[in-house]
Amino acid sequence: MNKPSPAEREALLISLLTRLFDGTITEGELLRTLRKDLLNMSQTEYASLVGVSRRTLSDIERNVGSPTLAVVNAVFKPFGLKAGLLPRSPTLMKKMLQQ
Repeated sequence: MNKPSPAEREALLISLLTRLFDGTITEGELLRTLRKDLLNMSQTEYASLVGVSRRTLSDIERNVGSPTLAVVNAVFKPFGLKAGLLPRSPTLMKKMLQQ
């Protein structure tokens, strides 16, 4: 698998974040796709990179358990992302994104 260019990485990230914000994918699906499509890494490799157990990473990708904010930030950090507060209302989210 060829490594994506910076422009391809950015386009994929924007596409996936848009899907996350409109509710068509979960945080776990976002992480799994980024890990596999951008880094081409196994769960074991990625877990070692970010300093969590493979089981913790697997749980996050399957949307089970309740990871701490620190763990969520650690697993998304390599992609330039961090946890934040977002509106739960899809309507409010759309208004926010349009501004």
